Amino acid sequence: MIEKKSEVKAALATCRNAFFMTAAFSAFINILMLVSPLYMMQVYDRVLHSRSEATLLMLTLITVALLGVMAALEVVRSRILVRVGGRMDQELSERVLSAQFQASLHRIGSNPAQASRDFDTVRQFLTGSGIFAFFDAPWTPLILAIMFLFHPVLGTIALVGGIALFGLALLNEAITKKPLEEANRNAVVAAGAIESSMRNAEVLEAMGMFGNFRRRWAARREEILRLQAVASDRAGVIMGLTKYLRLLLQTAILGGGAYLAIHEQISAGLIIAGSILMGRALAPVEQAIGTWKQFVGARIAYRRLNELLSRVPKSMPRTELPRPVGDLKVETVVVVPPGGNAPTLSRVSFDLAAGEVLGVIGPSGAGKSTLARLLVGAWRPYAGTVRIDGADLHNWDPERRGTFMGYLPQDVELFDGSISENISRFGEMDSEAIVTAAKRAGVHDMILRLPQGYDTPIGTGGCALSGGQRQRIGLARAVYANPAMVVLDEPNSNLDDEGESALVHAISELKRAGTTVIIISHRPSILSVTDQILVLADGGVRMFGNRAEVLSRFTRPVVASTPAQPGLTAQQAS
Repeated sequence: MIEKKSEVKAALATCRNAFFMTAAFSAFINILMLVSPLYMMQVYDRVLHSRSEATLLMLTLITVALLGVMAALEVVRSRILVRVGGRMDQELSERVLSAQFQASLHRIGSNPAQASRDFDTVRQFLTGSGIFAFFDAPWTPLILAIMFLFHPVLGTIALVGGIALFGLALLNEAITKKPLEEANRNAVVAAGAIESSMRNAEVLEAMGMFGNFRRRWAARREEILRLQAVASDRAGVIMGLTKYLRLLLQTAILGGGAYLAIHEQISAGLIIAGSILMGRALAPVEQAIGTWKQFVGARIAYRRLNELLSRVPKSMPRTELPRPVGDLKVETVVVVPPGGNAPTLSRVSFDLAAGEVLGVIGPSGAGKSTLARLLVGAWRPYAGTVRIDGADLHNWDPERRGTFMGYLPQDVELFDGSISENISRFGEMDSEAIVTAAKRAGVHDMILRLPQGYDTPIGTGGCALSGGQRQRIGLARAVYANPAMVVLDEPNSNLDDEGESALVHAISELKRAGTTVIIISHRPSILSVTDQILVLADGGVRMFGNRAEVLSRFTRPVVASTPAQPGLTAQQAS
């Protein structure tokens, strides 16, 4: 069985040629690194003995030219990796954002918002200086071989030193991996908690909860710092040993070289050249140790990113279906909320013809908002099917589905931008369609009274507007572009009498236009515009039928309740 390549690996594969070019430039750079030690050898062994100024000048000019070439190659190598980062962004950034959105929608993972930061971490590591250690490391054996040619003793000192430094790097990984991974996990949870608290800042302030939240955050933060301190302390010991070993090796190579020179086994120039070459041979190891923390962070981010992308598959192109007229059929659906275990709707079935208005009522916890999320496609059924014009609701691409679907959630969320942008769903600005939707929602005159009318910026979350204004603009957004079906979840919860009158008028207009409307409400006043009424209780259908028939059942006294149809008062049902 062939293992499917991860999307991150596939994106990296598109940059394969750039990485090959980087490796090629690294090869030339490492070869040119030999220029300085060769120059020193010639100066000490040839120029000082011959006292030839012409030789010194020519050697210096050649060395300067070659070092200039090496510097230019370094610049080009860095620029190639910058372009790799841009290519990765083109290949994956939108996909990561889509996966992050779907994970948030379906409650996948503890903190889906971390995905963008993980992607940036991986991209920055792959395009930063830390990655150069991986390109330079393969040339270490060549440099060691040259040192063995100088003299086996010099080669042995460098080889033993390299093995010791590499062992310290592995030890550093072993003793810091666990605390760093645990600290990263806690940091992700803490970041999610902070984002949640910022969204609910008013609640924390109004009920004096910030102090409790701060103490809880501080405890989590203290644990993160403790774990990071453990890892840093351990890494600090390794870094100290590394520096000590590095200086020890430098001393050993100079002392050993001097001993060999005293016994006339090597020249004085080879002492200096050997010292420079050893530093170059060990540079990738030291660079890897210095960037180890970044490497570990990038590896953890890479793993989380792969996990998210594998759990949220990429959506495949779908056959485009014709725009529906709005016939709705719900077939024995069972809904388990994302992240939950128990169903909140069980075996719910009903039909609604195009252009009909359905009122959904029932006590709190009956599953009304769950039904709303199901009907607009935000949640998928655990079992059963929701069909529009005979087709499964999820056979439509979400972008395409949004063109014929309107939704006003119970908690209206507007986005940072102008009123026009919010009503048009941040799509193409069709002024006529925007004004038409606003008039249909009865909010046109209210918008005109705002400082900049339709171009008034509303701030993040619509903070510049009252709850009623947000709800009415949300209604205009729901009815924008003449949708075939509109789902309104508690559309009058924040409305005054004027707003509720405008809502009733808007629903009547939608009905005349042939739009299927589903209204979920606790207020019986809105039920006057409905054709059918669905009563939910305990996640199941208790009654469904013509409005007059269903409401008449509530006005008659109920002698006894049966399991199939328990006696509900009108107040309980609404």
